Amino acid sequence: MSARVLIVDDDEALAENLAEIVQTLGAQTTIAPSGKSALARADETQFDVAMIDVRLPDADGVSLLQPLRERSPFTQLVLVTGNATLEGAMAAVRGGAFAYVLKPFSPPDLIETVRRACEQAALYRERERLRLELELSERRHRELVESMPSFVLALDDDGRITTWNRKLELVTGLSREQMLGTPGAALVGVGDGSHALPVQGGGSRQVRWRHAQAQEPSGARTTYAVGIDVTDEQELSRRTLRAERLAAVGTMAAGLAHEVRNPLNSASLQLALLERRLGRGEGPDTTLPIARIINSEIQRLDRLVRDFLAFAQPRPIERRPIDLTALLGDVVTLIQPEAEAAGVTVSQDLEQGLPSVSGDAERLRQVFLNLTRNAREAMQERGGILTLRARAVPGAVEIDVEDDGPGFGDELPVFDAFFTTKPQGTGLGLSLVHRIVTDHDGSIRVRSRPGCTCFTFSLPHA
Repeated sequence: MSARVLIVDDDEALAENLAEIVQTLGAQTTIAPSGKSALARADETQFDVAMIDVRLPDADGVSLLQPLRERSPFTQLVLVTGNATLEGAMAAVRGGAFAYVLKPFSPPDLIETVRRACEQAALYRERERLRLELELSERRHRELVESMPSFVLALDDDGRITTWNRKLELVTGLSREQMLGTPGAALVGVGDGSHALPVQGGGSRQVRWRHAQAQEPSGARTTYAVGIDVTDEQELSRRTLRAERLAAVGTMAAGLAHEVRNPLNSASLQLALLERRLGRGEGPDTTLPIARIINSEIQRLDRLVRDFLAFAQPRPIERRPIDLTALLGDVVTLIQPEAEAAGVTVSQDLEQGLPSVSGDAERLRQVFLNLTRNAREAMQERGGILTLRARAVPGAVEIDVEDDGPGFGDELPVFDAFFTTKPQGTGLGLSLVHRIVTDHDGSIRVRSRPGCTCFTFSLPHA
């Protein structure tokens, strides 16, 4: 024990005897022969226990209780007297004495009294230390909450506001005096997410809230909500998206104008040629081929406009369970005559028991037709093999459309609008394929080298 004990007694021999007994506890002792010297010692040192003789040359021991308590509130005061009276005992109790020891005393009893007094003093000091730490922690917590650039709001078990930080006051114009104790659950919602925060004078700010719950020592639960004002962020996002859409429309319009110009120029030249030949009175042998060319260019324009509209204004997807095996069979039936005419063999490698997928059958049919026709056109000059594969993977079905044509460079942006490697292509077919697959929550990729080009796309299970 490293306690400090003050012995206040004018009897030097008795004081030293008391000090020797107390020191068996391992305590440090200080002797004061008078009340004045005792107060002086207390000004210099914080004692755990003060053993005070009731009769001192300059004071009554009871009268020292209050001054010593003021100097050291945790010191345990033990009065020592050889003439106990009821009045003296009552005065000691009123003065907050820890114990009242009668002379002559038993050393073991005295040691036990001092030991208990030291433990009591240590307990009070520890309680005070914890109280100060708690106050410091609470002060830091308040300072942190008040200094945060975010909104901080706390709700009790009944959903009433218990914390309303300075940031909320500044932005909403509502003081904490107005808000504390009022219902606040509607301001932050139930789960994480954005909610409108009303402000004084009308209007609101859009705030993204994050929630956390804490168990209080009393057993009650406190819900903390930390929010970030995203009003300006959302407005900026809307403006950015609008600008991106306008830029995309401009790019597509420029691409469409470029693509339209070629068939228009061709048709215009052919019309001028047709006009000259008709003016010379030439017959069908020389004029009908020109008319066919003009008709072909008009069909090309029509196909370009239809592809552009399908790409720029996609229809909503009507999701239903789709049997891919049946859908691929229909596609093969449709392209078989074209493939045979081009010397292309169509091969199917479909896994048994494929799970159904969720989607729009007509839109997916368009994907298969675009990919298979591209493959067939890639092998137009020398024929080849067009292979369709389908297999189940975790959570999805993967489909391959592969041909053994000449291929193309992996670096080519084949899914970009208006990019094409075909002389008569619109450059929108693969862009449309990409759009439809992603609209179905799927993904598509391509790998190509001479002799093998394979488009692989996945669709999630129904």
